[in-house]
Amino acid sequence: LRTVFEPNDWVAVFLKSYDRTGVAQRVGPVPWVQSERFQRWLRAMNARKYNVFVSVNTIAPGRRSRTRDAIGAVRHVFLDADNDGTSVLSRVNERRDLPSPSYVLHSSPNRVHVFWRVKGFDRESVERLQKQLARELRTDPAATPVTQNTRLPGFFNHKRAEPHLVTIEFLNVDVIYGPENFPPVKEAVAWSQS
Repeated sequence: LRTVFEPNDWVAVFLKSYDRTGVAQRVGPVPWVQSERFQRWLRAMNARKYNVFVSVNTIAPGRRSRTRDAIGAVRHVFLDADNDGTSVLSRVNERRDLPSPSYVLHSSPNRVHVFWRVKGFDRESVERLQKQLARELRTDPAATPVTQNTRLPGFFNHKRAEPHLVTIEFLNVDVIYGPENFPPVKEAVAWSQS
């Protein structure tokens, strides 16, 4: 959290159990989420097989939801590769028009979330870019809203029978990219899975 957000940022933390129908969401400042008390609660819930997620972008201070209009600032361009993460990373690295990712989260074997730290994007422009990149790089097209969550590293992913510890690879964290560092967004093209 300290690496990927600003100290005054607010984030949403979402917990979901696949065994139960339980969900929980908390919204607050990053230092509060980092506090020992909050982290103890997250560890206890994760031990009860709740999956732990955090918002990819910030929530406006004082807001209590993760709705589109509650997004305070766009902090990331984000892609979710639900299958064949290794190939997706190869395709990203082969693209000369894409900067090097800031970090890669490993959510489970061969499944990755790719992040670029950014500034200068609004909600609409980041969504259009993410949709275009999802089409071109064959990642999850449903994971393109500005309200997207990602798994929080250091906790177990309980989605499958065998729990998997979520890890993150920090690659290029000191650089913050702008829209000019990404390919221009083409006119909207209908998504096709043919």
